[in-house]
Amino acid sequence: MSEGSVYKKLTSLAQKGAVTIVGSERDGTRVRLLLPSQIPGLIPVPGPSGTVAEADFFTEGAARLRIVAREGARCFYCLRELTPESYVIEHVVSRPIGDNTFRNLVAACRECNNSKDSDSAEDHLRRLYQKRRISADIFDDRLVALDQLFRGQLVPPDEPLRDWM
Repeated sequence: MSEGSVYKKLTSLAQKGAVTIVGSERDGTRVRLLLPSQIPGLIPVPGPSGTVAEADFFTEGAARLRIVAREGARCFYCLRELTPESYVIEHVVSRPIGDNTFRNLVAACRECNNSKDSDSAEDHLRRLYQKRRISADIFDDRLVALDQLFRGQLVPPDEPLRDWM
């Protein structure tokens, strides 16, 4: 594929809102890829049916522990081991925009919860990588997990962590 063809395709993706062209440099065009949830007009993949898709996983204690169980009792962002005293349930997309469904909630350590604030999860992961709190492999893995979360593919298990109750 020629350089001109690639640039036309990138321009087309930018016009559709799938990427943001950051700048053109001597070595090429710098782009910022967007998550599916950030692309305007994208039709979401249907999530799981039934009550789990609509359930409030933020307010009920057992439901919160199902989120912790889904993450394997590790921080979703930095993979630090969590304890009943050290975890929080974090809104990936901050309220009031984000909701309390399993597609928008993760278990996180207090440090990640505090440093993320209302920033995007993608930006938070980038900062963790830049500060060398996570490796490149973990950064890539967490971006995939984030995409799976938004697609509704990371459904919490039916049972919460019993030893945490």
